[in-house]
Amino acid sequence: MHNSKSNMLCNDTVHTFPHGVFFCPHETKGDACMEMSVRDYKRAIADGKIDNWSPKDIEQWLHSDVGGIVGQDAACRAAAMIVYNHFERRPSVSLFAGPTGCGKTEIWRALRREYSAGNVHIIDASTLTAEGWRGSNKISSIFRSIRPDRRGRCILVLDEFDKVLEPQYGAQGTNYSDLIQNQLLRLCDHDTLFFGAGDDSNSALSVDCAGVSVVMLGAFSRLRERKAIGQKHIGFGTVTAPAGDIQTEEITVDDLIKYGMRAELAGRINRIVCMDSLTIRDLVRIGKDEADRLSLLLDRPVDIAPDALIMLARIALHKGLGARWMKSKIGTMIEDMIYDDPDAPRYVFEYEPPDADKRRQEEFR
Repeated sequence: MHNSKSNMLCNDTVHTFPHGVFFCPHETKGDACMEMSVRDYKRAIADGKIDNWSPKDIEQWLHSDVGGIVGQDAACRAAAMIVYNHFERRPSVSLFAGPTGCGKTEIWRALRREYSAGNVHIIDASTLTAEGWRGSNKISSIFRSIRPDRRGRCILVLDEFDKVLEPQYGAQGTNYSDLIQNQLLRLCDHDTLFFGAGDDSNSALSVDCAGVSVVMLGAFSRLRERKAIGQKHIGFGTVTAPAGDIQTEEITVDDLIKYGMRAELAGRINRIVCMDSLTIRDLVRIGKDEADRLSLLLDRPVDIAPDALIMLARIALHKGLGARWMKSKIGTMIEDMIYDDPDAPRYVFEYEPPDADKRRQEEFR
C-alpha cells in the first residue's frame, strides 16, 4: 500500500484506490507492489473498515482491479449508496432491472466476496416457497442460515426476483406468487418477523428487520422489451429488437404493478435502477481481463488478438449473452488449445474472417 506514486517499487501504470492509495497491477509473481497493496486492502475489508468509506470510495473500489466491475457506472453508484446508507442505519428496498449478463448480480457478488463476512446474502428468489408449503428455500430458512448477530443488520439480495412475480398456481388454484409477496411485504416494511418451529425440528424464530436492506435483481425481459419499443403489449406479429439492442427506459412503480407485483410491495421500493447491456468496449475489457486471469492461472501467456475480442464482444452483445458467456467462451477456446498442446509456452488466439478459407485457396491457385 502506497500513499504516493513516488513510493512505488516500479514504474508501471498505477491504479488509484480510495483515500489516495496507489498500487501497481504488474502481473509478475512475487511483485511487492501488488502483493502488499491488495493484501492490505483485503485485510481492511475483512476488518469491516469498508463501512467507514464514503459512497464514492465504495464505487471506486467496485471499479478497481480488486472489485472487478466493468462499466455500469450508474448501477455501481446506486449500490454504493445502498451500502453506505445501510451502515448509516438507513436500510432501504431497491430494485435492479437489466438484461442477462449485464452485471447485476456480479456487483453484489463483489461486495459479498470482499465485504465484512456475513453482511451480504444473495438468494435465488426463483426457488422461494411460501411458509407452510413444501420447499427448503423459505424466508425463515434464509434467516436461520444467517448468524444470529447478523440477522437484523444484513443486506438480502434476491436474485432472479422477476420470477417471483410470475403467477404460480397450485392444484387448488392458489397463487403461490401472491403468498410469497405477502411475506416479502412484511420484510420490506422492516417489521419483526415471527416463524414457528414447523416440522423441521427448528425452534421458533423472531427477527427484527428494522435494520435489514432488501435488493431485488431481475431481467424483467418482457417489461424491458415493452418499454423499449413503446408499446403496451407484445403479441403475435410484433417485431422485437435483438436482446442486446434493447435500451432500457426508466421503469416505474406502475410498470412493476402491471408486471405482477402487488401495489403494496411496489410502494415500498425506494430506488429502481435500470441497467443496459454492457457495451462492446466493456465486453472487450472483460475478455482481456479473463485472458490475463488465465495467464496467471496457467503461468504462461494467453494472448487474444484485438479483432478476436471485438468479434466475441459483438456476438455477446447482439445475442444478449453478456459477460458470463464472454468469459466462458474464452475459457473454452483456451481449453481446446491446451488439449491440442498442453505444454505450449504460450496460447495465442487469432481472428479469422469468414472468408479466410476461400482466400487461402485462392492463394494456392
